[in-house]
Amino acid sequence: MLSRRVPHDLEPNAWARFLEKCRTADTRLLDLSETNPTRVGLGGAGLAELAALAQGEGARYEPAARGSRAAREAVAGYYAERGAAVSPDHIVLTASTSESYTHLFRLLADPGGVFLAPSPSYPLFEPLAALEGVNLRPYRLAYDGAWHLDRHSLEAAFAADVRGVIVVQPNHPTGSCLEVDERALLETLCERHGAAIIADEVFGDFPRPGRVAPLPSLVGKGRVPTFVLSGLSKVCGMPQMKLGWIVAGGPGAARDEALHGLEWIADLFLSVSTSVQVALPVLLAARGAFQRRMHGRLAANLARLDELVARRPELQVLPAQGGWAAVLRVPRQRSEEEWALGLLARGVVVHPGHFYDIAGEGYLVLSLIPEPDLFAAGLARIEEFAAEASARDRAP
Repeated sequence: MLSRRVPHDLEPNAWARFLEKCRTADTRLLDLSETNPTRVGLGGAGLAELAALAQGEGARYEPAARGSRAAREAVAGYYAERGAAVSPDHIVLTASTSESYTHLFRLLADPGGVFLAPSPSYPLFEPLAALEGVNLRPYRLAYDGAWHLDRHSLEAAFAADVRGVIVVQPNHPTGSCLEVDERALLETLCERHGAAIIADEVFGDFPRPGRVAPLPSLVGKGRVPTFVLSGLSKVCGMPQMKLGWIVAGGPGAARDEALHGLEWIADLFLSVSTSVQVALPVLLAARGAFQRRMHGRLAANLARLDELVARRPELQVLPAQGGWAAVLRVPRQRSEEEWALGLLARGVVVHPGHFYDIAGEGYLVLSLIPEPDLFAAGLARIEEFAAEASARDRAP
């Protein structure tokens, strides 16, 4: 009865079954996979922000497909404060970054069209693409002491059926960004094949502690149609507000054609609530306090992680430029599944690297935003588990 777009096999894997068993048994878990800022004491919505949702203008319904002018001006102001000139006319509001992706899949491709997606990255891309009847083809991010674009992999992935390339920077979970020459190659290949760029920059305000230069962004003119995505979930720590945006760039004629198409698609849904659009100037203006708290949290937890790997040289944190996650390399005497299940048996939730298509064995992905005491307790159990493995390996 169901379409092929909906997965018919929803059987959870061994890790998910064990996690559900722990939760059902009311086991106290140290969740080092948590990425929801509202569950770790970092949510950006205080009383003033919540009060902004109750403004009288929210009682009127005056739909605008691209979003209200005032809300789009607020988004343009956010970029201006980051040093990027963006016209409100080039912004389309959505209910979330996921909705932004689906609008762009519909805009750029017919059913069966292909988008290139980075590997490793979000596991979310595949079901979103399947739901819209388009296909994904991976291109590789390689690690050789630092993450970088695998140029051969990207070039080999291109073909006549490619409609767009997804870029996530900082990537989740690798925390990597495109270098200048990598962006130039990407634009050259897209230009040659008539493809667009979809740039997910939701973590763009969160460089690694100590980084002086701002994280790179694809906001700007560009040589090909380019769509930059972000939203309140990460910028303001307000995932519950359900507002994202698309900033369209690239050659003028192609950009304007795309904006007309996006407007038509958005007009069919009108999914962004009036109240959150009315409140958006206040919500964005309040982001500074949240971001300062988040930067402090990231620095504190990264410091604890550095202390761990200093004590346990068999563990290594892979370098990153930004984001809310860390990739931890662990000894390969155990598989990632054994590491994740063994830690879960000790009450610690982490993700194995293969959840994000990290190539090879021996990687765990940790969120950097849990409360510091909880994070430290989770790291202590990781250290204990690593020590047990080392002792076993040394045993005659």
